Amino acid sequence: MISVEKAVQIILDSINVLDPVTMPILGARGRILAEDIISTENIPTFDIATTTGYAINSADIAEASPNKPVQIELISELAAGQRWTEPLKANQAVRVNAGGQIPQNTDCILSEEHAVRQSSKMLLVYRNCVSGDYVRRAGEDIASGSLVLPKGKRLNAPDIGMLSEINVTEVKCFRQPRVSFLASGKDAASGGAQADSANGSSMRYALYSQLAEYGAEPIDLGIAGDSRQDIQTKIIEGLDHDMLVSTVGQSMDDFAHVKKMLEQLGMDIKFWKVAIKPAKPFIFGICGNIPIFGLMGHPSAFYIVMEEFIRPALMKMMGNPVVKRLEVKALLTRDIRSENGVTSFMRGVITITENGFSVTPELKRLNSVKAFSTANGLIVIPANSGYISAGSKVTVQIIADPEINNLS
Repeated sequence: MISVEKAVQIILDSINVLDPVTMPILGARGRILAEDIISTENIPTFDIATTTGYAINSADIAEASPNKPVQIELISELAAGQRWTEPLKANQAVRVNAGGQIPQNTDCILSEEHAVRQSSKMLLVYRNCVSGDYVRRAGEDIASGSLVLPKGKRLNAPDIGMLSEINVTEVKCFRQPRVSFLASGKDAASGGAQADSANGSSMRYALYSQLAEYGAEPIDLGIAGDSRQDIQTKIIEGLDHDMLVSTVGQSMDDFAHVKKMLEQLGMDIKFWKVAIKPAKPFIFGICGNIPIFGLMGHPSAFYIVMEEFIRPALMKMMGNPVVKRLEVKALLTRDIRSENGVTSFMRGVITITENGFSVTPELKRLNSVKAFSTANGLIVIPANSGYISAGSKVTVQIIADPEINNLS
């Protein structure tokens, strides 16, 4: 058997990043950029006032003081949104509102309380100001020609707003993988309770939703039962997509049957025995250039394979430079133990406390479907580490938002 780390590396080495597609920015949230975004605009596009006051050249009032005011000509008052297109001359000022463009040849905003109007056209200024006071420079936020968003960035809502701000309406993003999935095996064919829990509607709904949550486009090939012809036909159909995931029931005979069929269809099996619990056995291979995952229908095994192997593969296909879940150290609240020779993944509930993260192991039966609904983390338990007592720090993968204790 190979290690979990080795298996993940084999998968990532076998996966290619999908081609980029051009899409409107409103459809790009959550997608991975396939190009650097360089601004062709200055943001702001001109120097603007950050407070209401007098736009003035700081050199003209450098000597101003309460005992020695400087006289300045007030040549205009700009209404909101109005622009002044002519450069100001020496010893001239314009009153502007916060957010308004300041005229050329001015470099600061003098607050109104530091000047007194002698008339509608003249000011007495009682204080100097420094160049840049209350001014937001053109290009201060985003400069024309600067890198705004790098290739590999996962676009969020503020990114979309910024793209609109610099007049970008379309971007290139890596394509969404189309992932077909198939349920087969005697359990599925029987239509009994086992089928309902393992390969019937619950498994297919969970698989569909999980693939969609990862960012893929799920394609349900349906249930093939244990008919060789049906399984083969659906597998061939699945090879028209970017990835194929095949699940069988909890019978090793069904697993061996599908494994043999995949080999006969030309799949190059990269591995099928990994030192992991739960999850084994499962198959990973390539047919043509299509990655194929074959796994048992046991709920826990199915979920762990999805998280530890299929999700990283999809992240790479979508151009995401970060393929693994965030891992943190958390305080263990109950005793647990490792397994000999295998890395174990145990469901847990992660909580944020005043002292950091804590995690409570989920000790429900491994075939519990409900347990994965309440878990928000996976405790990574190294092989052969024996008993791990409560109060120890363990590595935990965050798979959903942690709970928050009352921190007040």
